[in-house]
Formats: sequence, C-alpha cells, structure tokens
Amino acid sequence: MKVIYYFLLILSIVLWTGCSTDEIEKFDERNYISFDVNEVEEGYPGLSYTFTFSEESVRDVIYEIPVVYAGRYNDNVVPFSWQVVEDESTAVLNTHYQLLDENEQFIEAGKNVGVAKIKLLRTGDMQNNSYELVLQLVDNENFKSGAIDKVKIVITDQLVKPDYWVWDPYDHYLGSYSSMKFRLWLEFMNVSDGTNPFETDKYIQWTDRGTGNFIYKNYRESEVKTTVLEFRQWLYNEKDNPYDEDLKTPVAESLGGF
Repeated sequence: MKVIYYFLLILSIVLWTGCSTDEIEKFDERNYISFDVNEVEEGYPGLSYTFTFSEESVRDVIYEIPVVYAGRYNDNVVPFSWQVVEDESTAVLNTHYQLLDENEQFIEAGKNVGVAKIKLLRTGDMQNNSYELVLQLVDNENFKSGAIDKVKIVITDQLVKPDYWVWDPYDHYLGSYSSMKFRLWLEFMNVSDGTNPFETDKYIQWTDRGTGNFIYKNYRESEVKTTVLEFRQWLYNEKDNPYDEDLKTPVAESLGGF
C-alpha cells in the first residue's frame, strides 16, 4: 500500500507541476494590447479629429491613438500591429488618410504604453462632410489583441465634441457639451487650437500606483474646480451669461454640480 501511495503522490506532483508550467509559459509569451480609450456598452469606441482649428495651409496631421498592454514590461523596443477595417470605413486611402511606416508602431523598452499613428488628410468637402476610419489591433509575435481592439475615428473640418470632453474634469465640472460652451471655454482658457486646456502641468499629476513607473495620469481636483468657478464668474461678468440654444439654458447654469 505504501508503494502505491508514494507512486500516486509523485504522479500528482508531476501533473500539477506540468500544468503550472504551461500556465506560466502562456502568460509570459503573450501580452494583451488594447486601445487606451473609454469603453462603450455597445459596438466600439469612437474618437474624432477636426481640422477646424488649423490654419488653412495645414493639409494633414499625424494622429495618435494611445495603446496599453497587460503583461510583463519588455527589455527592448517591441512592435505591435493594427490594420484599417476598410469595409467599415468611409475614409479612403490616400484621399482621407495615409499609412505610416510600420516601424513607427512600437512599445518602448520598460513601458507598457505607446501610440498607434496614422496620417489624416484634409479635403475641401470636410467642412460639410465627415469620414469614418476604423482601426483594429491584430495579433503578432509580440502581442495578442485585447479587450478594446477596435476604434473608429471621425475625420472632419467641422466643430465637433472633442474626445477629451468625456473625461472626469469635463463630465463632472463642465457638464454637458455644446458648441457654444466649447467655444467660450476655449476663449476663456486662451486656447486657439482646440487642444485640452487641462493638459498642462498645472492640472496634471502622475502616479505610479505601486508599479514604480509614473504612468497613471490624474487631474488636480482643486485646480480644476477653481478654474471652472472662475469660468462661471467670467461668463456672468464678461459675456452676460449667454443663452445656449442647444442646452436650453444659460451657459453658466449648464455647468456641472460641485
């Protein structure tokens, strides 16, 4: 009986060790990469780019979509791959966009974030039309596509809701979007190119969350709150708090609650 017992014990250890090794190898050999954008309940996330804030002479722009992967950090530069989903896109290659060198799509050594880059082209009819471009991450020898593997970019030359308006400082403090509020907000913050006025060292702080790398971006809530309160006062004092037809209320009254 003792011989049988020891045989069964050794066999169970061997089987357990073999299964554990397989699991470790599978984890090590595959990193899961996703677009680093907000998830949506249905379909896939949508982004947008407008040329409306650019000078007339600007005919193209290098557009970047952030990516992030889950897994161990790499010691070397590691490429990742994506493709245009043509049958879901209305944008046309070499008319509304151009592909860049694949060597520019990579994760730097010691990091878990990067950007997917594509050149967007401006056309004359974009002042009245928008074009959709759908990108999808694909597996390669370094990465397996993760949960958010597809994203849609709307390309236009019209004023549109900026992608950053869904972030906490806007959703919580500035409230619902409207074109009037957006233009007034940019005027107040002295921003002429449509970029995020909160994207400065005054409002941003980076944390590591135990990783040892300061890669997580947060906003300084006290600074954000103070600025939006100043914006509200400016609307009253300098603009006579104009009525917003889209939101059906004066602009100052449409700001978020805080």
